[in-house]
Amino acid sequence: MKNFSLESTALATVLAAVLLSMGTAAQAALPDGAATAITTYQTDVVTVFGLLIAAGIAIFAVRKLGQKMGWL
Repeated sequence: MKNFSLESTALATVLAAVLLSMGTAAQAALPDGAATAITTYQTDVVTVFGLLIAAGIAIFAVRKLGQKMGWL
């Protein structure tokens, strides 16, 4: 087992305390308009990614079909 000096142990303790305090910071309430905008944005992003995935699957399927049928 490696021996740690008092300075490195103290540094590790301070670093851990800082990281823990950042994780438990108080969260302020959002205004209603901001919460609505975030919800709308999330809905739009899910829709866009769903359409991108569907387009990718369609392109893959058409390419595979083209290769099997000799079109490509």
